[in-house]
Amino acid sequence: MKKILVAITFVLLVFISLCLVIIFITSKKTNRSLSYFPNLFYQAIKQNNASDRLNVIILGLDRRNDWLEKTETTDTIIFSQINFVQNKIKLFSLPRDLWSYFTSTKINQIYPLSKEVKNDTDSFAYISKNFASISGQPIDRVLVLSTDNLKQLADILGGIDIYLENGFRDEKYPNEAYIQNPNSEAPMYKTVEFKTGWIHLDSNNITEFVRSRKSSDTASNGGTDLGRIERQQQLINALIDKLKSSLVKNPILIFDLYNYWQNLEQNFTDLEFISYLLKYGLKLKDIVIQRYPISSGENPKTDIFYHPQKFINSQWVFIPQDREYRLFQEYLSNSLTRL
Repeated sequence: MKKILVAITFVLLVFISLCLVIIFITSKKTNRSLSYFPNLFYQAIKQNNASDRLNVIILGLDRRNDWLEKTETTDTIIFSQINFVQNKIKLFSLPRDLWSYFTSTKINQIYPLSKEVKNDTDSFAYISKNFASISGQPIDRVLVLSTDNLKQLADILGGIDIYLENGFRDEKYPNEAYIQNPNSEAPMYKTVEFKTGWIHLDSNNITEFVRSRKSSDTASNGGTDLGRIERQQQLINALIDKLKSSLVKNPILIFDLYNYWQNLEQNFTDLEFISYLLKYGLKLKDIVIQRYPISSGENPKTDIFYHPQKFINSQWVFIPQDREYRLFQEYLSNSLTRL
């Protein structure tokens, strides 16, 4: 009996020592106090309030502050729902030129308009309120990703591999050298090309992949905003797959990802992450991504969003079939409840 007690004591001491080492390493890697994460785990276990679903608006920020333009419009706008019960992420990309009757602007202006409110909390609330009005769904959290953020993530993961079914060539891609100094001899445009098949994306080319929209006149050939939306959704799939595989191969990577996440513009909390991890962590490695297209075209009778021949100040926009966005909201609601 004495030997058994000694063995149990030894195992407990080893376990406690291992926990202390993990806490110490985590504290050093994340610049948090030693008590920070243990306290969060305790609160998460005590509260146990992780919901079954989380609605997130993802905004891709194409910030410009150069000789030609100063803007903070968001060219990528994605309504996403993480359904933890179904273990699915459902994605709906909204065209940036969709008209908002609530702000009397295109929806890519909602983010810069949010910067005119008092503080960050109010800014996130402004974004959530406006997209909730359009979608008919509560917006729980907001995530803003700039092109620089995207390049940083690609490098952290060692690049992302994507199979491109329709290659494209864009001969009118804005030349960064010209943008930074129009008086230079640099040409206004440059040519970018991605061929059909497997491509490797990293900080050198990922911006061109997600930005290009002048490769053709049709979305199926990679051109237009709708073709760009398709590539962006494909990239999200590949990013999540790479995140899962990278963490399995190198769990230490989680520290780099945590520090990266802390520098993003978002309103999640560490307590939320730990709560969801404790409740659904074992399932998340098998999470499935589903993409839902939103019919957008020129037919006001069949398309959820359509391009009118004339609009305010001759702006090129998409508008809903009804000013209350009821058709879109019905489509969204039905898609979210679908298994």
